[in-house]
Amino acid sequence: IPFLQTCAKTRGKVAGRAGGCALEQGTVCEGGSIVCRTEGEGRGRKVFAGVFLLRRMTTPKASSDTGALPEEEPKQKAEEPVVTKAEEPEGKTEEPKPKTKAVQTLVEGREYDENQQGQKINKLKKRKVALYVGYYGKAYQGMQRNPGAHTIEDVLEKALNKAGGISDDNFGDMTKVSWMRAARTDKGVSAACNVVSLKMVLEPEGVLDRINEHLPEDIRAFGFVRVTGGFCSRKMCDRRRYGYVLPLWALDPSHSVEGNKRQKASAGSAPSGAAAGESERASKDELVSRFSAILQQFQGTHNFHSYTKGKEWSEPQAKRFIIRWRLETFELKGETYVKCEVLGQSFLYHQIRKMIGMALAISRNVAPEECLQIALNSRKKFNVPLAPEFPLYLEECVFNSYNKKHGHLHGELSRDRFLSEINAFKRAMIDKNIVESAEFNEDVLTWVRGLNDGLYHFSQWKKWDEEARAAMPAKAKRAPKGGSAGEKAPAKEAVGAEGPKEAEKGPDKE
Repeated sequence: IPFLQTCAKTRGKVAGRAGGCALEQGTVCEGGSIVCRTEGEGRGRKVFAGVFLLRRMTTPKASSDTGALPEEEPKQKAEEPVVTKAEEPEGKTEEPKPKTKAVQTLVEGREYDENQQGQKINKLKKRKVALYVGYYGKAYQGMQRNPGAHTIEDVLEKALNKAGGISDDNFGDMTKVSWMRAARTDKGVSAACNVVSLKMVLEPEGVLDRINEHLPEDIRAFGFVRVTGGFCSRKMCDRRRYGYVLPLWALDPSHSVEGNKRQKASAGSAPSGAAAGESERASKDELVSRFSAILQQFQGTHNFHSYTKGKEWSEPQAKRFIIRWRLETFELKGETYVKCEVLGQSFLYHQIRKMIGMALAISRNVAPEECLQIALNSRKKFNVPLAPEFPLYLEECVFNSYNKKHGHLHGELSRDRFLSEINAFKRAMIDKNIVESAEFNEDVLTWVRGLNDGLYHFSQWKKWDEEARAAMPAKAKRAPKGGSAGEKAPAKEAVGAEGPKEAEKGPDKE
């Protein structure tokens, strides 16, 4: 039984924190203790040493070497003669003793060990994996578990428990299985591919099929990949790619949204025949090109405090780096749609939806184009339009740094491993329920109808920004863009009908 003690080599410190010690297991340390365990290599190597108390000593010398108290040797019974192997009668063999420890049984797809008290213990080892999942988020209140809310993680954890991937002892406490998600999607937001890292029991075979058997049709597990023990899907995710789908008419300021139906205002003077087709294609290309140019102004590092909630201009967390915006169009049932793809390191709460809302307001000539830069550069917090959540979905999580460093161990992390399953789920659940639904255009129409200057006061933004700059101290005016560490945080002030503030959601939350 090892007991850690003070070691002379470590100068009074607890033996076991002597980094870089070259002693191996079983050797005697300078303090008289024996090395019982080692961890790691090189300078970070840890050595655990201690005194061993033995229950039975063979010789007095051994007890003095280990520093343990000697025990009396049991007296041999005289009535039991010692029989050597040569004196054993022929034909007599020892029967193997029955194992009293464990009896393995398979119950509901799980392998157990049954002890003498009849208790079933799951002995199968947990292994760290990256689980690829997809879901249609309309019926859920976000990805991350929240007490009292119906979330994706609650449903997924129950399915893993029923499938045997999470034991009953670990169920309900995600820290026991090192649970972490790569992206925390908001209420109503879907995901074609999200990644969850956890320690999961992989035996017996077929655990993925058993997980999907206990999942509803709007959540699907595509597969898992073995990863290193220290892998964390949130921290090791380099980039996240989101998609947002809009009907083309929502970008066109000539489409009237007054009343119950939308219509093109210039329909009476429209050309006919081939000229009409060319004019329509030119108009479509022009709309998409202008909308793309608006969104590309968000690329790079900016302060997005007005494009989220719970953040002020002075907070470093308000700064985010947008790598790329990319647009493409597609036709479906006679309608033209625009898919907006954004690639970034991480996103703030509501950031993507507010960027889309600001770009739509400018594209429809509701807001001046300078409002976009005013909201990015001003210390004042402005009420930026928030686009609907249902057309937004998580497309991909990228792990470039992990693949470069650890990809040779268990293989690289990439959604290409399960691309066919991901595309099939995306077509069946996300595309069908978002783009192909009858309510999609009507819901977008309802939101666009509320996009007006009377609610958001876009025409006053420049004036309010100038007033805020004039009221700034001279020291703050001379400070470089982004502010300095020694500046006093500006007073909390919101412009427009922002409504009550919500609690801060943290990074990579959209």
